[in-house]
Amino acid sequence: MVSAALDVVLEPEEALAVVEPCYAATQDLFLEYGLNRLQKTQIRCAPWVHDSPRHFAAYSIEGDYIVVAPELVELPTDTVFAILAHELGHAADFLYPARYVLHDSGIQDRGEPEDTKQWRKWLNGWKARSDDDVERTADAIGSAVMGVAIGYCGPCHLQCFGGAQRPTWLR
Repeated sequence: MVSAALDVVLEPEEALAVVEPCYAATQDLFLEYGLNRLQKTQIRCAPWVHDSPRHFAAYSIEGDYIVVAPELVELPTDTVFAILAHELGHAADFLYPARYVLHDSGIQDRGEPEDTKQWRKWLNGWKARSDDDVERTADAIGSAVMGVAIGYCGPCHLQCFGGAQRPTWLR
């Protein structure tokens, strides 16, 4: 675990102090991968996340921050890193719209489009993705950066390294 089992939930500032080094290490890997727009992406901590459908973490569609629940610190360290990689995968997907295409074998980086017409076509396809495709894209980007597959483990189907493919019913 990132933190010892707790009888009380940490205050957001305390939880953030525990999670921030994990976030910084994960963000550094994304920057080394060449995703420099993520340099400004920050991490925040808020109790409301735990009572939302996201439960432990969420991202802003602008890609400028990731918010985690204080309870994240109670999870195993590998799960914390996998969740953070998934959320940074979302940030990369939104900060580099239409650049990444999901395939059965992973993610393809298309780079920059050759012209405006090609860009519009890519962007229209990107905007038309299903929620499941958006989530699987975040996993695939995170997997490519981390060098290990992000899957889903345990009864709560949380992100982990390895594990089963994302269930299509999971939101």
